[in-house]
Amino acid sequence: MQRLLIICGPTATGKTALAVRLAKQFGGALISADSRQVYRGMDVGTGKDLQGKFKIQKSKVKIRYHNKTYTLFAYDICGVPLWMYDVVDPNEDFSVAQYQALARRVIDGIVNRGKLPIVVGGTGLYIQSLVQSIDTANIPPNARLRSRLSKLTNERLQEKLQKLAPDVWLQLNNSDQNNPRRLVRKIEIASQKHQSRQKETAGYDALVIGLTAPNELLYSKVDERVDKRVKEGILHEISSLLDKGYTWDMPSMSALGYKEWKPYFSSPTCDKEGLAQDIIQQWKFDEHAYARRQMTWFKKQSNVVWFDITKRGFVKDVARHIAAWYTGLQ
Repeated sequence: MQRLLIICGPTATGKTALAVRLAKQFGGALISADSRQVYRGMDVGTGKDLQGKFKIQKSKVKIRYHNKTYTLFAYDICGVPLWMYDVVDPNEDFSVAQYQALARRVIDGIVNRGKLPIVVGGTGLYIQSLVQSIDTANIPPNARLRSRLSKLTNERLQEKLQKLAPDVWLQLNNSDQNNPRRLVRKIEIASQKHQSRQKETAGYDALVIGLTAPNELLYSKVDERVDKRVKEGILHEISSLLDKGYTWDMPSMSALGYKEWKPYFSSPTCDKEGLAQDIIQQWKFDEHAYARRQMTWFKKQSNVVWFDITKRGFVKDVARHIAAWYTGLQ
């Protein structure tokens, strides 16, 4: 069975840095599991940190999925390939089913090259789609259910999804939580899965490593990261996206780090500096809340082996645990 290493946890726990280190130690390649980083041209706000990184041109692959061809590249990060950045344009939807299909193809390619695939990120449903048999794309529309749901208010749809699939609800951003069409589809999928329980394996021998830290430290790291992204030019990036015709109602623009800035670009206020400071603070609060939601979601997953990043020597402990699993001694 194919080995699959997963590094997960809330934002700002140093997942990518650890994954790069582990990839060098165990001969691996990385696959991003971040729903914000799949969008091209959205680099600063999503924390891709592309400065000093470059596309590995010879890594180019074309993958056909549902009558669409996706062209993927790996980025070089300190000598380690990282996949699943820049998959679609900001005006395109990108679902868990699409991620699952493309990421599995990438994983197969990594394995065929004799490397260890290492998934790294904080989007729980993306990770879950790789270790469980979630085939949402093949769940057909249920006309009768849709007819019943169409009569419900948005609040009732939210309540129904929270009761039926709380894990799915926790992963939705604010835009999706208030989008009746998306809520109906999520309920439709969850209802089908409830009727036929999903199988726990998707053909991988997966080791899931979770990184955690006290909230106070996480919030401090998040705040530093937000300030860094402001300095790196988030305003210029958003302005460029709007100039290209992308609009605030697109799913990509509802992502953290972008949606908060809508009043800045829409408001006629003269006190732009004061407004910017308010937005930056709100962005930090939103990221704090997101980190808590991530932690709540991941803590419900029984297969995660947790490591506290504040513990001395935790990196060596992680490496030892992986080595035992990878060499078959565990």
